[in-house]
Amino acid sequence: MVATVKLRKQGGSLAVTLPKEVVRELGVRAGEMLHLVQVAPGEFRVTPHDPETVAALKAHDKIMAEYRDAFRALAE
Repeated sequence: MVATVKLRKQGGSLAVTLPKEVVRELGVRAGEMLHLVQVAPGEFRVTPHDPETVAALKAHDKIMAEYRDAFRALAE
C-alpha cells in the first residue's frame, strides 16, 4: 500500500492525517502513540507504540554508542 498525505501547520509543528486504511493496517486508534524510527537518512518507519519496542530501541542506542568505534572498524 502507498498512501500520500499532506502536511499542515498546527501551532509550531507540522501535522498529518492518516488515511483510514493506514490506521486500520496499523491497528491504532485516536489518542494512541506511534513510533517514528529512522531507518535511513530521510526515511522513517511508522509503527504502533509498544513498550517492548521502546526498551529494545533504548538498548540499541546504548550499544551503538558504547561500541561505535568497533562498528565503524567492522564496516570498513
